[in-house]
Amino acid sequence: MFVGTLNALDYVHKLNQNRKKTGEVSEKVSSGKRINKAADDAAGITISEGMKAQIRGLSQGQRNTQDGISLLQTADGALQEVSEQMKRMKEISVEAANGTYVDEDRKSIGKEFDELKDAIQEIVDKTEFNGIKLLDKNKSLTIQTKDNPYMEYDVKLYDSNNSTTGIDVLSVNTQADAFNSISKLDKAMDMVSSNRVKVGIDLNNLQHEINGASNSEANTTASLSVIEDANMATSLMDFVKNQVITNYSQSMFSTANSSPKYIAQLLS
Repeated sequence: MFVGTLNALDYVHKLNQNRKKTGEVSEKVSSGKRINKAADDAAGITISEGMKAQIRGLSQGQRNTQDGISLLQTADGALQEVSEQMKRMKEISVEAANGTYVDEDRKSIGKEFDELKDAIQEIVDKTEFNGIKLLDKNKSLTIQTKDNPYMEYDVKLYDSNNSTTGIDVLSVNTQADAFNSISKLDKAMDMVSSNRVKVGIDLNNLQHEINGASNSEANTTASLSVIEDANMATSLMDFVKNQVITNYSQSMFSTANSSPKYIAQLLS
């Protein structure tokens, strides 16, 4: 009976071991992860958690950069509208410079000219993104593009007030005024075009930043998968194997446990 008891205890030990292994494999199969807790792989979970933080930082960096792109697109759209208004102002100036007009005619068409100046200033005053005025003065905004504190990009915004472009003092009330306005408006439009070119460069650079961060996120995610994800084929095979062993151990335990009783019956 002592031998039978030892056999039974041995099978109980093996049965418990296999049940534990089956539970661990079952967790991997259900989660799809090789590492579900620190005990599964202490070094691996440290690396994987660091990668997860990096991935989230890269993802937020892309959102930040997209916000920067939206801001610059807003500024560019406003500058385009300013440029269109200036073109109309030059058209009026050319008309007023014609010698067939008298000053009374020029003052009449000058009303639209002044309205256009006011419209441009209103665009400058009201163009903003999330409460940030975009055209009121020269300024620089830092866009955090990735998860590293040194991975940032500075976008530039440019003063487009009428006083800066020089159109605030223009008029077409006389032929001389009209001639002067033609020249000054050419310079003002060149300034606006130059600012749009600079904004366009920043837009392209921010798009490159998004592409780079997206590639980094994809590569880091792939590396995380190698470390963290379970091999489903292997895990399923292990699960089946441990189930078979568990069933076998249960059967052997029952046999070992009943053998002493059978011998005792024979001896009685």
